Amino acid sequence: MALDGERGEQEEEKKKKKKKKKRKKKKEEGAEKSRSPFEATMGENDAALRTGSRGLSDPWADSVGVRPRTTERHITVHRRLVLAFALSIVALLAVTMLAVLLSLRFDECGASAASGADGGLAGFPPRGGNGSLPGSARRNHPAGRDSAQPEAGVEATPGAPSAQPPSEEEQEQRQPWTQLRLSGHLKPLHYNLMLTAFMENFTFSGEVNVEIACQNATRYVVLHASRVAVEKVQVAEDRVAGAVPVAGFFLYPQTQVLVVVLNRTLDAQRNYNLKIIYNALIENELLGFFRSSYVLHGERRFLGVTQFSPTHARKAFPCFDEPIYKATFKISIKHQATYLSLSNMPVETSVFEEDGWVTDHFSQTPLMSTYYLAWAICNFTYRETITKSGVVVRLYARPDAIRRGSGDYALHITKRLIEFYEDYFKVPYSLPKLDLLAVPKHPYAAMENWGLSIFVEQRILLDPSVSSISYLLDVTMVIVHEICHQWFGDLVTPVWWEDVWLKEGFAHYFEFVGTDYLYPGWNMEKQRFLTDVLHEVMLLDGLASSHPVSQEVLQATDIDRVFDWIAYKKVGIDQIQVPIGYFIRCVVFFSSFWLMEIDYELENTELLGLFHFMN
Repeated sequence: MALDGERGEQEEEKKKKKKKKKRKKKKEEGAEKSRSPFEATMGENDAALRTGSRGLSDPWADSVGVRPRTTERHITVHRRLVLAFALSIVALLAVTMLAVLLSLRFDECGASAASGADGGLAGFPPRGGNGSLPGSARRNHPAGRDSAQPEAGVEATPGAPSAQPPSEEEQEQRQPWTQLRLSGHLKPLHYNLMLTAFMENFTFSGEVNVEIACQNATRYVVLHASRVAVEKVQVAEDRVAGAVPVAGFFLYPQTQVLVVVLNRTLDAQRNYNLKIIYNALIENELLGFFRSSYVLHGERRFLGVTQFSPTHARKAFPCFDEPIYKATFKISIKHQATYLSLSNMPVETSVFEEDGWVTDHFSQTPLMSTYYLAWAICNFTYRETITKSGVVVRLYARPDAIRRGSGDYALHITKRLIEFYEDYFKVPYSLPKLDLLAVPKHPYAAMENWGLSIFVEQRILLDPSVSSISYLLDVTMVIVHEICHQWFGDLVTPVWWEDVWLKEGFAHYFEFVGTDYLYPGWNMEKQRFLTDVLHEVMLLDGLASSHPVSQEVLQATDIDRVFDWIAYKKVGIDQIQVPIGYFIRCVVFFSSFWLMEIDYELENTELLGLFHFMN
């Protein structure tokens, strides 16, 4: 019985094992059916690679192991990447520093070698190199002369670099044309400028004779010139018939100057005459001497106008184009008889020629800077009026605008403003006439040229019967501002552009005073000044970009930057009429201003000049 029981248990276990094998076999068959043909093939190929004659050997396959992806390995990889990135940055910095050092060393060697290089004029590069003279300079070197003449007291060895780089003072003495501002060795006294304008092809030729006073001995005549083709340069002593020999001349575009190199040194405390003959274009760009146009009766007509502020007189004629260099001007303009010409002063004589040309000779100007010199060539008509003091006021505009009376309002208020400011400032208007010229195109709303203020048409022409009050106010404010400049900026001029607020700030403040005189009911000086100027300038002055009213000008691009709202509006804040100390403030300020106007009449002033009188 026991044996039978054991046999029965063994049979049951065998049956269970058979059932398990059957189940396992069914599962494998089901899995094979569910696999794709591609996977099955890959499995077979993989097995063949393992076992076939062309497959990998078993020992090599067994030796291949897969590294597990752990956090430690990720950290190690990241560390290596960061280290490689840091090393690349360090290498880049090292290469950059090396390049900078090499470039500085190259510049030092080039500057020292250029001063004594063979075949070049003393102080600038030899011919044939990158810094060689322009064609005009090469053409104007006298034949047979060796132009390599070192300055007195400077020993130059060709090709030998100096022991140490030159200082800024030595560099300025050796190459004065590389500086932002002129050296001051020469001072202009008088310009005699003769122009011939060809309006059919928009070109003009010019001859400028400049009487200059030599303040310090120098071999170089450096003055501003840009976009002009210089044909001839002559230098002569004022009291001696003999000419000063010219070694050559060239334009230096980096600082927009014309450099005249002489064969001998000009003596200090003596006067000389500089004559320059040149040609240039009447530009389409609205700067320098440019052209504009309008249509009348279906015909397009052209006119030529100037815009010299702040540094564009040099584009119309070679000159000492800085506000400190004041001189007198005598201008003559030759043009076709179908045109008329205007300038700062009235026409003295007109000479008509048989070929249909006329030459207008203008009266000599008082001492003035180049930036508010002006002239125009047009075929406009005008209307005029005369102030109580005898100043002739004319408004020039297109003939159809004059016929409609669009300029009558501006002409009327200009007369009243001149009379008002003459009494208010206790300083008479300095010129015999004031022309207002309305042009179709202009880079600014207006320009305060002394005796010839130029406006864009939209800021001077209007019909009061149909114009809105806001437009009437805008036109009035622009006209009043430019009339103020006949005293601030024209009569008294800043020494340099860092004190541009001396003319713009005061003119902006007194335009509210003048408008308040014209329209007392508008309460401009007390109400509109506070809302339009005080609040706005307080917001501007609270920004991180704010700056003092007097800004330092270190490069040419800084000159345009100083003409911002801080220079225009911030100055007037000091004159706010508040009850406390109002009387004392007005007495001190206006007394100081009046003394400054009298003392600096026809001269330049700066911040310290105003402070001197306020003390």
